[in-house]
Amino acid sequence: MSETPISISLPLDKDGFLRRECPICEQQFKWWPTPSEEVTTEGTQEASEAYFCPYCHEPADPDAWWTKEQLRYAQELAAAEVLRPELRRFKSDLERGNRRSGMIRIDMSVPPISRPEPLAEPDDMVRVDVPCHPQKPIKVNEAWEQEVTCLVCGIRYPVELVRALPEKEGEVAE
Repeated sequence: MSETPISISLPLDKDGFLRRECPICEQQFKWWPTPSEEVTTEGTQEASEAYFCPYCHEPADPDAWWTKEQLRYAQELAAAEVLRPELRRFKSDLERGNRRSGMIRIDMSVPPISRPEPLAEPDDMVRVDVPCHPQKPIKVNEAWEQEVTCLVCGIRYPVELVRALPEKEGEVAE
C-alpha cells in the first residue's frame, strides 16, 4: 500500500497559540507550538514523552491532544485529497472494462467529496505562564479558577498566581 502525504494547516489564535483537547477530561486549552515539537529524529532536541493536562493534571502522549474538530477536519481533508482521486480512478478502470467485455456492465457513481472549510480559531481564553517552564505558556478557559498544571512537568499552580494580567490601556507589550 502506498502512502500519500497530506499537508494540514491548523489555525493559531492572534497570539500564536494552538487549540488542544485533553484526551481524558476533554476540556480544551491552547498551547504555544515551539520549534522543539517540530524537530525530527535528526534534531538535537526531543519532544516530551508526555504532556500534562492543565485542568485534570493527567498525562498523555504528545500526539493525543487533537480536538474533535481537528480530527474531523483531517479526515475530511484526507477523503478529498486521497479517496476522491482513487474513486475516480476506480470508476475509470470499470468503464474501460465495460467497453472490453460487453457481457457484464458495471456502473459506478462517485459521490461528491469536497475539501472541508478551513478551521477558524477564536481569540478566547486567558494566558497562563508557569515559572517552571516559561517557554511553554498555555491559555485556559477564562472562567477556570482551580489549579493549573504545567504541560511539561506536571507541577500545579494556583491559577491566580500564573494568570497573565491584562495589559493596561496605553501600555506597550514587550
